[in-house]
Amino acid sequence: MPVSRTCLECGVVFSVPPSQVRRGGGKFCSVGCGTRYRNKVDNPAQRPEVREKISRNHADVTGARNPMFGRLGPLAPGYVDGRNSIAGDIWRKIALVHKPPICEVCGDIPEDSRRLHVHHKDKDRSNNDLSNLQVVCVSCHNNILHKRERDRFGRYTGKEVV
Repeated sequence: MPVSRTCLECGVVFSVPPSQVRRGGGKFCSVGCGTRYRNKVDNPAQRPEVREKISRNHADVTGARNPMFGRLGPLAPGYVDGRNSIAGDIWRKIALVHKPPICEVCGDIPEDSRRLHVHHKDKDRSNNDLSNLQVVCVSCHNNILHKRERDRFGRYTGKEVV
């Protein structure tokens, strides 16, 4: 049977399980109210020992003090095979720029380019060579190339049928 409590921060009446009250909880109606209350009553960042520890542990790495500052090309941390991998689905962008927006399996031309996937022929996602990339429609990618399993409602389960 839930227990009625009053939030220490905003005064709203709310209910909590008795087990939470026994463990010392049930004082606030939300995490936000708990945080606001703590910041008013006992903000750790206002205590001198905590402020000193924060400043000691967090070195200033802005601008030229950053170890990655000015590292471009092969020296950049995300540099992979002539491209920066941090840019997201770079292999998808490259394949759609260099290849026509037509499914290479069924020949379908979808109205929306977001309905096109890029398939790695050798199924190695790190091999982003243009000869390994194949532009395919969603249907061919999920049903022909990967043969993904479906549940009883027809939704993809994420498992691949071997």
